[in-house]
Amino acid sequence: MKTVRLLFWSGVAYALLLIVVRGIFPSESTPTISLTGVPLIVIVVIITRDLARRSTNPTKRTVNATNSGFRGDPVQFLSGQLRVARTASNSFFENVVRARLKELLTAKVALEAGLETDLVRRLLSDPMHGPQLLEDEALYRILYGTTPKDGQARMNMIHDAIELIGAWKG
Repeated sequence: MKTVRLLFWSGVAYALLLIVVRGIFPSESTPTISLTGVPLIVIVVIITRDLARRSTNPTKRTVNATNSGFRGDPVQFLSGQLRVARTASNSFFENVVRARLKELLTAKVALEAGLETDLVRRLLSDPMHGPQLLEDEALYRILYGTTPKDGQARMNMIHDAIELIGAWKG
């Protein structure tokens, strides 16, 4: 709306300028290009500056790479998962806590035995080859056996698994 008002008042000022100029000069003279063109150019410049001043520049769209994981201290995150594991459902315990322990064991076995992680993961999930690879039936039963039902048994299982994983050497 401001641009329309600016355009209107510019037109009024231009008309007044033409009337004043035509009143000063004799009527038989023809208007020069400077009398008709320059005011129009000035009006265009004024309107362009007004629009440019009020326009916004598009901002550069930045995509923030967000990690959907925990952003705080990993030890606090793992401690929170362990606290939840005491009272959580069997699916949470299997999918989060036990899966994390299996990944820790898989990484350690892969490093110690010099095997690829995917191969170790497949071997450990096989009931025939897993215990042979680990050479530790208790550790295999803890991670690949049945899920304990009560919270204290789960916590004991986690504790035993961490100690056995730490002590395991291939």
